[in-house]
Amino acid sequence: MEAVKDVSSLIYTKARGGRFRWLTISTLMLAIGMLLHLVSPSVAGFTPNWMIATSKSAFPYGDFASEFAGAYVAGFFAHSVPPFKIGRFSLRPAIAGFITTLVSGFIFVSILTVVVGIPISVYLYGILPMVALVGVGNAIITPFLYFPALKLFRSMQYMTESDVEDSNHSHLNLQQKGNGVIGVEHLSYSYLFSNAPALENVNINIEQGSFVVITGPNGAGKTTLLMSMAGAIPHYYGGTMKGMVFTGGKAVTQTGIADLASSIGVILSDYSAQIVTMTVGEEMAFTLENHGFSPEEIRRRSEEALRKVHLDGLEERKVSTLSGGQRQRLVVAAVLAEEPKVLVFDEPTSALDPEGIHEFYEMVGELNQKEKLTVVVAEHHLEATLPYAKRFILMDKGHVISDGSPEQVMRDMKRNHIYEEAIPDIYLAQLRLEQAGIKFERSFLNIEDAEYSVLNSMESGGVRNA
Repeated sequence: MEAVKDVSSLIYTKARGGRFRWLTISTLMLAIGMLLHLVSPSVAGFTPNWMIATSKSAFPYGDFASEFAGAYVAGFFAHSVPPFKIGRFSLRPAIAGFITTLVSGFIFVSILTVVVGIPISVYLYGILPMVALVGVGNAIITPFLYFPALKLFRSMQYMTESDVEDSNHSHLNLQQKGNGVIGVEHLSYSYLFSNAPALENVNINIEQGSFVVITGPNGAGKTTLLMSMAGAIPHYYGGTMKGMVFTGGKAVTQTGIADLASSIGVILSDYSAQIVTMTVGEEMAFTLENHGFSPEEIRRRSEEALRKVHLDGLEERKVSTLSGGQRQRLVVAAVLAEEPKVLVFDEPTSALDPEGIHEFYEMVGELNQKEKLTVVVAEHHLEATLPYAKRFILMDKGHVISDGSPEQVMRDMKRNHIYEEAIPDIYLAQLRLEQAGIKFERSFLNIEDAEYSVLNSMESGGVRNA
């Protein structure tokens, strides 16, 4: 294998979704077509099919051959035929719909004629002209599906004007320089269709067992950084990545998202989107079953994970009856069941009230302190994290501006006028009092320390001297 001593110049490119992205596009198109197929009325015994992959035909043998050929022709047009245009309007969807219908329809009715014994005159002068007529209809219908779908997929960044060639790092020997459970080395990253980098030369080393808060204004690059740790960047989002990220000692460009999940668990800001089953027990078992664990191991891991988030005994509860905070805990438990070393939270308290925020960080702090799990949080509500976090990272416009203790980073936020509104009021009061010349023995990271420092300062004459 080729050894890479300096990853700062290493580049990795990938189309969104990688080489399997067309499966996603095809699935979405089939879903749209199926809905249209179900609601379309029949006219003179004919129902618009809307897609080549399904049919109401009672002759499945003909479907098997005809739809396979139709799908092949459609794929050929999508990948190999240049767009024929009249002005800005592309004729390719209409031509593809017409020819695909002719090919699949011809095969279908030909097989039907042979098997059923339809007279040749009926076949030539009745059925084939009907196939051509249906082809004309599909040529008219196809653009009405194609252009809205094209706009949708481009907005989702599933399609590019020109193909992006996926990089391959399998032949490289990539070694992490630091000894952290997560190592970000000279990371720069640009999304597809973006002219400006979302991250630029980011270097972070996160030690096992630490509690790290990443903060910054919207668009600073927090979520992008977290997704790179989990491998979603570059494997899912695609784009251009320069530098390297190591998670659990593995280079993310050489390891799939599923394999990285054994080292890192991700809880999204929209945590409800991660719930896919009806009951708590089913949700806990879902991922573990996909990994092939035995029923006994699934039961053990589920019970242990639910106990850690204080949801034990609720296996039979329906997810719909859980509160928002309980659903979030359920997602955390499902991630914990995979026994990762790192928990990553992307703005986890955005939908919680103050009491919910406090309870959430009590739970996360307990997981960090008792279970020795590494915690990385992208957060705006810094006050709730102060009792637990030992390190803050301030980001702005894709750069790391400050990295250190909470006190150091919040001072830098005030000094550099970057995201000052996120500084907790209690600590902001200390900074303003210090500007007036008052010194304090302890930082105002909680009410107790603030009260002690104020009383101590008054007794020592610090306030009077100011």
